[in-house]
Amino acid sequence: MHSPWLLPILLSLACTGAVPAAPSLHAAEPAADPDALRQKNEEIERLRRELERAERERDQLQRDNEQLRREQQRATSPAPTPRPARKPVTPIADRPPLTADTQVEVDELVGHFTAEPATAANRYTDQSFRILGQVERFSRSMVAREFVVLLASPDPSLTVRCRFNYVDRYRSVFLTRDGRQLTARHNNGREEVLLETGQNATLTGRCQGLKDGTITFTHCALVP
Repeated sequence: MHSPWLLPILLSLACTGAVPAAPSLHAAEPAADPDALRQKNEEIERLRRELERAERERDQLQRDNEQLRREQQRATSPAPTPRPARKPVTPIADRPPLTADTQVEVDELVGHFTAEPATAANRYTDQSFRILGQVERFSRSMVAREFVVLLASPDPSLTVRCRFNYVDRYRSVFLTRDGRQLTARHNNGREEVLLETGQNATLTGRCQGLKDGTITFTHCALVP
Protein backbone atom coordinates (compact mmCIF):
# COMPACT_ATOMS: atom_id res chain seq x y z
CA MET A 1 0.00 0.00 0.00
CA HIS A 2 1.47 3.36 -1.12
CA SER A 3 2.14 6.13 1.31
CA PRO A 4 -0.57 8.88 1.17
CA TRP A 5 2.05 11.50 0.23
CA LEU A 6 3.47 9.49 -2.75
CA LEU A 7 0.28 9.42 -4.86
CA PRO A 8 0.08 13.22 -5.49
CA ILE A 9 3.75 13.26 -6.58
CA LEU A 10 3.26 10.46 -9.14
CA LEU A 11 0.11 12.11 -10.54
CA SER A 12 2.02 15.37 -10.91
CA LEU A 13 4.91 13.72 -12.75
CA ALA A 14 2.52 11.88 -15.09
CA CYS A 15 0.76 15.08 -16.02
CA THR A 16 3.97 16.92 -16.81
CA GLY A 17 5.52 13.96 -18.73
CA ALA A 18 8.48 13.85 -16.43
CA VAL A 19 8.26 10.12 -15.73
CA PRO A 20 11.77 8.73 -16.44
CA ALA A 21 11.97 6.38 -19.49
CA ALA A 22 12.80 2.72 -18.94
CA PRO A 23 16.36 1.79 -19.80
CA SER A 24 16.93 0.22 -23.33
CA LEU A 25 17.48 -3.55 -23.45
CA HIS A 26 20.09 -3.21 -26.25
CA ALA A 27 23.15 -1.11 -25.68
CA ALA A 28 24.46 0.76 -28.74
CA GLU A 29 27.39 -1.08 -30.48
CA PRO A 30 30.67 0.81 -30.53
CA ALA A 31 31.68 2.27 -33.89
CA ALA A 32 34.28 0.29 -35.94
CA ASP A 33 37.89 1.40 -35.53
CA PRO A 34 38.99 2.90 -38.88
CA ASP A 35 42.66 2.16 -38.17
CA ALA A 36 41.98 -1.53 -37.44
CA LEU A 37 39.91 -1.86 -40.61
CA ARG A 38 42.63 -0.21 -42.69
CA GLN A 39 45.29 -2.51 -41.23
CA LYS A 40 43.16 -5.57 -42.02
CA ASN A 41 42.73 -4.47 -45.65
CA GLU A 42 46.44 -3.82 -45.97
CA GLU A 43 47.19 -7.31 -44.62
CA ILE A 44 44.78 -8.90 -47.12
CA GLU A 45 46.38 -6.96 -49.97
CA ARG A 46 49.89 -8.02 -48.88
CA LEU A 47 48.86 -11.68 -48.78
CA ARG A 48 47.30 -11.39 -52.24
CA ARG A 49 50.53 -9.96 -53.69
CA GLU A 50 52.61 -12.71 -52.07
CA LEU A 51 50.28 -15.37 -53.52
CA GLU A 52 50.59 -13.88 -56.99
CA ARG A 53 54.39 -13.78 -56.68
CA ALA A 54 54.48 -17.40 -55.52
CA GLU A 55 52.31 -18.48 -58.48
CA ARG A 56 54.62 -16.65 -60.91
CA GLU A 57 57.69 -18.32 -59.37
CA ARG A 58 55.97 -21.73 -59.59
CA ASP A 59 55.13 -21.22 -63.27
CA GLN A 60 58.69 -20.12 -64.04
CA LEU A 61 60.10 -23.14 -62.21
CA GLN A 62 57.89 -25.46 -64.26
CA ARG A 63 59.10 -23.83 -67.48
CA ASP A 64 62.73 -24.14 -66.38
CA ASN A 65 62.28 -27.82 -65.50
CA GLU A 66 60.64 -28.55 -68.84
CA GLN A 67 63.46 -26.84 -70.72
CA LEU A 68 66.06 -28.76 -68.68
CA ARG A 69 64.29 -32.04 -69.43
CA ARG A 70 64.33 -31.32 -73.17
CA GLU A 71 68.01 -30.39 -73.06
CA GLN A 72 68.85 -33.59 -71.20
CA GLN A 73 66.93 -35.64 -73.75
CA ARG A 74 68.82 -34.00 -76.59
CA ALA A 75 72.11 -34.64 -74.79
CA THR A 76 71.46 -38.31 -74.00
CA SER A 77 69.53 -39.42 -77.10
CA PRO A 78 71.87 -41.22 -79.47
CA ALA A 79 72.33 -39.58 -82.83
CA PRO A 80 70.48 -41.47 -85.56
CA THR A 81 72.66 -43.70 -87.70
CA PRO A 82 72.71 -42.53 -91.32
CA ARG A 83 70.77 -44.89 -93.54
CA PRO A 84 72.82 -46.70 -96.17
CA ALA A 85 72.34 -45.67 -99.77
CA ARG A 86 69.97 -47.84 -101.75
CA LYS A 87 71.79 -50.42 -103.89
CA PRO A 88 70.60 -52.25 -107.02
CA VAL A 89 68.86 -55.50 -106.03
CA THR A 90 69.14 -58.79 -107.87
CA PRO A 91 65.68 -60.19 -108.67
CA ILE A 92 64.60 -63.16 -106.59
CA ALA A 93 64.44 -65.37 -109.69
CA ASP A 94 68.19 -64.87 -110.17
CA ARG A 95 69.06 -65.76 -106.57
CA PRO A 96 70.05 -69.29 -105.46
CA PRO A 97 67.75 -71.26 -103.15
CA LEU A 98 67.59 -70.05 -99.56
CA THR A 99 69.30 -72.16 -96.86
CA ALA A 100 70.20 -71.64 -93.20
CA ASP A 101 73.74 -70.62 -94.29
CA THR A 102 72.57 -68.16 -96.94
CA GLN A 103 73.61 -64.60 -96.08
CA VAL A 104 71.14 -61.93 -97.16
CA GLU A 105 71.99 -58.24 -96.97
CA VAL A 106 69.37 -55.87 -95.58
CA ASP A 107 69.36 -53.91 -98.86
CA GLU A 108 68.46 -57.06 -100.78
CA LEU A 109 65.85 -58.17 -98.25
CA VAL A 110 64.13 -54.78 -98.19
CA GLY A 111 64.37 -54.45 -101.96
CA HIS A 112 62.73 -57.81 -102.50
CA PHE A 113 59.85 -57.10 -100.11
CA THR A 114 59.37 -53.70 -101.76
CA ALA A 115 59.55 -54.77 -105.42
CA GLU A 116 58.24 -58.34 -105.17
CA PRO A 117 56.18 -58.56 -101.95
CA ALA A 118 54.36 -61.81 -102.76
CA THR A 119 57.46 -63.60 -104.06
CA ALA A 120 59.54 -62.29 -101.15
CA ALA A 121 56.96 -63.55 -98.66
CA ASN A 122 57.15 -67.03 -100.20
CA ARG A 123 60.95 -66.99 -100.15
CA TYR A 124 61.68 -65.57 -96.70
CA THR A 125 58.70 -66.02 -94.35
CA ASP A 126 59.16 -68.80 -91.78
CA GLN A 127 62.72 -69.40 -92.99
CA SER A 128 65.92 -69.21 -90.93
CA PHE A 129 68.99 -67.65 -92.56
CA ARG A 130 71.73 -65.09 -91.98
CA ILE A 131 71.08 -61.39 -92.29
CA LEU A 132 73.80 -58.76 -92.70
CA GLY A 133 73.17 -55.10 -91.94
CA GLN A 134 74.22 -51.95 -90.14
CA VAL A 135 73.05 -51.52 -86.54
CA GLU A 136 70.81 -48.46 -86.31
CA ARG A 137 69.59 -48.55 -82.69
CA PHE A 138 68.55 -50.79 -79.80
CA SER A 139 65.56 -51.28 -77.56
CA ARG A 140 64.77 -53.50 -74.59
CA SER A 141 61.54 -55.16 -73.53
CA MET A 142 60.33 -54.26 -70.03
CA VAL A 143 58.33 -57.51 -69.81
CA ALA A 144 60.18 -60.30 -71.60
CA ARG A 145 63.89 -60.82 -71.10
CA GLU A 146 64.85 -59.83 -74.61
CA PHE A 147 66.48 -57.02 -76.51
CA VAL A 148 65.82 -55.77 -80.03
CA VAL A 149 68.33 -54.70 -82.66
CA LEU A 150 67.03 -52.51 -85.47
CA LEU A 151 69.05 -52.65 -88.68
CA ALA A 152 69.32 -49.60 -90.91
CA SER A 153 66.98 -49.87 -93.88
CA PRO A 154 67.45 -48.17 -97.25
CA ASP A 155 63.70 -47.54 -97.23
CA PRO A 156 62.66 -45.24 -94.35
CA SER A 157 59.11 -46.60 -94.50
CA LEU A 158 60.27 -50.16 -93.78
CA THR A 159 61.98 -51.38 -90.59
CA VAL A 160 64.07 -54.50 -89.99
CA ARG A 161 63.60 -55.66 -86.39
CA CYS A 162 65.63 -58.50 -84.83
CA ARG A 163 64.55 -59.94 -81.47
CA PHE A 164 67.06 -61.64 -79.17
CA ASN A 165 66.18 -63.62 -76.05
CA TYR A 166 69.03 -63.62 -73.54
CA VAL A 167 67.54 -65.55 -70.61
CA ASP A 168 69.87 -68.53 -71.13
CA ARG A 169 73.03 -66.58 -71.95
CA TYR A 170 73.28 -63.42 -69.84
CA ARG A 171 72.15 -62.18 -66.46
CA SER A 172 71.13 -58.86 -67.95
CA VAL A 173 71.50 -56.69 -71.04
CA PHE A 174 71.63 -52.89 -70.88
CA LEU A 175 72.58 -49.82 -72.89
CA THR A 176 75.77 -47.85 -72.35
CA ARG A 177 77.46 -44.81 -73.90
CA ASP A 178 74.21 -42.87 -74.08
CA GLY A 179 72.38 -45.70 -75.82
CA ARG A 180 75.00 -46.24 -78.54
CA GLN A 181 76.30 -49.50 -77.10
CA LEU A 182 74.59 -52.75 -76.12
CA THR A 183 76.31 -54.43 -73.16
CA ALA A 184 75.64 -57.80 -71.53
CA ARG A 185 76.46 -58.89 -67.98
CA HIS A 186 77.31 -62.56 -67.49
CA ASN A 187 76.33 -64.59 -64.44
CA ASN A 188 79.86 -64.24 -63.06
CA GLY A 189 79.60 -60.44 -63.25
CA ARG A 190 81.78 -60.01 -66.33
CA GLU A 191 80.52 -57.43 -68.82
CA GLU A 192 80.75 -57.76 -72.58
CA VAL A 193 79.98 -55.27 -75.33
CA LEU A 194 77.74 -57.02 -77.85
CA LEU A 195 77.02 -54.35 -80.46
CA GLU A 196 77.44 -50.66 -81.20
CA THR A 197 75.34 -48.40 -83.39
CA GLY A 198 76.85 -47.90 -86.83
CA GLN A 199 78.70 -51.21 -86.98
CA ASN A 200 77.96 -53.93 -89.50
CA ALA A 201 76.68 -57.13 -87.92
CA THR A 202 75.74 -60.58 -89.10
CA LEU A 203 73.07 -62.51 -87.25
CA THR A 204 70.88 -65.50 -87.70
CA GLY A 205 67.15 -65.53 -87.12
CA ARG A 206 63.79 -66.78 -88.29
CA CYS A 207 62.00 -64.35 -90.58
CA GLN A 208 58.37 -63.67 -89.70
CA GLY A 209 57.73 -61.78 -92.93
CA LEU A 210 56.56 -58.23 -93.49
CA LYS A 211 53.73 -56.80 -91.40
CA ASP A 212 52.76 -53.18 -90.74
CA GLY A 213 55.94 -51.89 -92.35
CA THR A 214 58.27 -54.12 -90.31
CA ILE A 215 60.26 -57.23 -91.25
CA THR A 216 60.67 -59.13 -88.00
CA PHE A 217 63.21 -61.80 -87.08
CA THR A 218 62.86 -63.94 -83.96
CA HIS A 219 65.17 -66.40 -82.15
CA CYS A 220 68.11 -64.27 -83.25
CA ALA A 221 71.74 -64.84 -82.41
CA LEU A 222 74.94 -63.01 -83.32
CA VAL A 223 77.32 -64.68 -85.75
CA PRO A 224 80.92 -64.31 -84.54
